[in-house]
Amino acid sequence: MQPLKSKLTIIENYAIDVEITNNPYHFALTDLFKMATRINKKRQFLFVSTVLGKHLAVRPQVPLLTGTLLAIMYHQKLNGQEASQLASVVQALKEPQKQAVLQQALGICLDLPEKTLFIGFAETATALGHAVFNTFQSNALYIHTTRELLPDFEPFVTFEEEHSHATSHRIYSEEPEKLQQVKRIVLIDDEITTGNTIVNIIETLRKKFPFVQHYTVLSILDWRSQQQQAVFKQLESQWQISIDFMAIMSGTFTCNGTPLLADKQEKPILRETQDMTLLSINEPVNQKYVRSIAENGLENRQPYMLATGRFMLTTEQHVQQQDTLRAIAKQLQKLRTNGPALVIGTGEFMYVPMQIAAYLGEDVYYQSTTRSPIYWTNDTNYTITEKIVFESPENNGVENYLYNVQSRPYSELFLLVERIASKEVVARAVQALQSVSNAKIYVICMHELEVKS
Repeated sequence: MQPLKSKLTIIENYAIDVEITNNPYHFALTDLFKMATRINKKRQFLFVSTVLGKHLAVRPQVPLLTGTLLAIMYHQKLNGQEASQLASVVQALKEPQKQAVLQQALGICLDLPEKTLFIGFAETATALGHAVFNTFQSNALYIHTTRELLPDFEPFVTFEEEHSHATSHRIYSEEPEKLQQVKRIVLIDDEITTGNTIVNIIETLRKKFPFVQHYTVLSILDWRSQQQQAVFKQLESQWQISIDFMAIMSGTFTCNGTPLLADKQEKPILRETQDMTLLSINEPVNQKYVRSIAENGLENRQPYMLATGRFMLTTEQHVQQQDTLRAIAKQLQKLRTNGPALVIGTGEFMYVPMQIAAYLGEDVYYQSTTRSPIYWTNDTNYTITEKIVFESPENNGVENYLYNVQSRPYSELFLLVERIASKEVVARAVQALQSVSNAKIYVICMHELEVKS
């Protein structure tokens, strides 16, 4: 395949030259990403995924099927033959506006020959990793890394991500003995830029799993240079393990210029909160009571939801949790009207709201709040045209962002929060949402509402 070269303007005085070297399913660039400017001196560019449901709203089936495609690619590598379901998944991702095509491609179940641990990277790939895991019906375990500090819980693994705005990753497991049974480890991230984070985590994991010889890295995009790829060949020999990389699209890029950004940006005018509905779910939920402490020292004692995979899930546990998510969706379905709806996850709490959104019927979209500060401008040629800022409902005092809510005339917004620390903080988040949307706003809490006002 001849490399495909493209020059993309990110913003005034800032562009990126992209050379695609591997694109086996012939996706257009915009099928998978758009470009934006990150407010981060370490790395000013950002590949904004059009399939993750993080910074941009998507139909919830799209990120689920993105995980399915990566799972099929991994399964094919193990089996040495092409999966019959591959074509339908690729078609669905290329035509996400066709609801029927999306639905037909869901529900694929694959088997694994050996016990395999899937690890999704926080914050952006927690749901992507879960969606990969969701495709396998046997021999699979899932856990995701977290930025959160649980002071009463010893992390199983800690490693660093140098370029990020929140660098420390931790893995907490209730059943480390189950982890010790795995034969293969699969790491899932939305994008590999240099591979440094992968080096850090494998170096750490080798100490916990000296018996694992096979690592695979799955990602939507892989931008490693030939030199960076050579590093992993050396590490394979040095560590006497195999490290396979598999991506939907691979290539290299170079950024040119310096982005011309306004010194200050307008903030939305917040109006008095009105018509906010705060609901608890009716279904019993499996939870873990453990406190967390945010970077600013504020504490949250509300329980975590085990369905997220934060503390590890087996395939059997995952199936049981899916029944709960269907029941929650059935409760929320009664609140739907005829217009489009947006389901909003928060931070690392992505997969559960995404899966609930997928069960809510047609004309439903999904996206998540993020810690990642992106520059916005109302220039319609730029990717991020609107931004709201509010405190994280889980980690009070920590800024969260939500982008482009005005992209559709939503009738309902469902803000799903795993662990509300303060109703007052939630009210301010609703204020921010109301500044950009006239939709009816429902805040759905995953635990009993015994929190301070």
